[in-house]
Amino acid sequence: MMLSPNLAPGATLHGEGRIERFMFRPVPVWLLFFMMLTGVMAAIGFGAIVLRPGPSGRIGDIAVDVASIPQALGKLMPGARVSPVQGDYRRWPGGLQRNTAQPFVDPGYILVTAFDGARARPVVQLVRLSDGRILRSYAPDIDAVNARSRFTSNLIILKRDRDATRNLMMHPLMMPDGGLIIHDSSPLARFDACGRLVWMVDGIFHHSVERGPDGNLWAAFRYPKAREPHVGPKFNDEAITEISPQGQVLRLERIADILDRNHLGQLWRSRPYDDDPFHLNDVQPIFSSGRYWQRGDLFLSLRNLSMILLYRPSTGRVLWWRSGPWAFQHDVDLVDDHRISIFDNHWHFGFPEGDVEGLNRVPVYDFATDRVSFPYAAVTERHAIRTHSQGRATPFGNGDVMIEETERGRLIRAAPDGTLRWRYIAADASMRRFELRWSRYLDPATDGPAIRAALQARCT
Repeated sequence: MMLSPNLAPGATLHGEGRIERFMFRPVPVWLLFFMMLTGVMAAIGFGAIVLRPGPSGRIGDIAVDVASIPQALGKLMPGARVSPVQGDYRRWPGGLQRNTAQPFVDPGYILVTAFDGARARPVVQLVRLSDGRILRSYAPDIDAVNARSRFTSNLIILKRDRDATRNLMMHPLMMPDGGLIIHDSSPLARFDACGRLVWMVDGIFHHSVERGPDGNLWAAFRYPKAREPHVGPKFNDEAITEISPQGQVLRLERIADILDRNHLGQLWRSRPYDDDPFHLNDVQPIFSSGRYWQRGDLFLSLRNLSMILLYRPSTGRVLWWRSGPWAFQHDVDLVDDHRISIFDNHWHFGFPEGDVEGLNRVPVYDFATDRVSFPYAAVTERHAIRTHSQGRATPFGNGDVMIEETERGRLIRAAPDGTLRWRYIAADASMRRFELRWSRYLDPATDGPAIRAALQARCT
């Protein structure tokens, strides 16, 4: 302690002495134990409210907000925006590498989300597969979307979690004018070819977005605040959404209502409480009628029920459903007029959360025979496909398949015997990998006009 020049050695200021006496005052042992016990009981009570906040009302909401503070602070830390892939992976240069030992040349294009170091943000790139050239790079005005959004939710805070440096623009869809439809657990937004906002639909859109046979969009939606009664503030109340190309919401149907109407509600209502009972991750429209489905029907993928179902929006009926042999699957696609393919994460439960059992798989279900086959087993085995909780598989008419290993930043096209056609790696100059976000294949036969519009756009 530094002494005042007007005080004798050993003397202290009056206020300073009072503070020291208070700070070093003896505390009875019983009081110390009482305070410790009170703190333990308070921590237990706080944890109980966080685990089941619904019955506690506003106090439950506050408890969840307080418990989320460390996560929120972590997102504000430098470097927490787009992180490289962790774990072991083969060091390949970023971009497209073609298998030049094969005569095959892919005439198509891909839309991929990549991290642009110069801009310090994710961008969407249009890549030509014949030579790997990036023909166009999109940097949509994400902040314009967030500025218009008005929803509040315990699930996500847009300006904190999905600003331009954090929005990964999942499953970008190219529109006829060369612009994009994008989202990332955020509003669904349409941008022109220059990245200017055209319209947005507020709310939490996630996973897939597809164009239907009439040009309308089908997307997965999560209510910012759950409509389901007696659930916690972070319950994922999900729905399928149909939206016109002009941004008008035409249909919004809750998954819970679809299951209840078709006497399937017990598949999730009879289980222990879970904030994420469905995990809708794909809404796949059907373009042509056949023996097993009609034009306008939908295939839906509910990951946390390991369920694929065929749904007819015009009647509200589930026509068919099956759980397994796939486990925690993503991405259902039509192979032909009687078969569908599924990207099977092949997940098994375990402590603390489970893992992929061996490798991912791409099973094909045949409606004509009611059998499941694995025609792409050589592809997943030869290329050791193993992504935990994402992934996509797109079958081609010639028997090839495109597989995205989302969490390891790898996209490949391969023949059924595993022969590589090409490989795209999301990596920087030092070959550090970054995750992909549901890349899309563009076929010149169907997407040619949109591609030309994108390339001809002149932006100022």
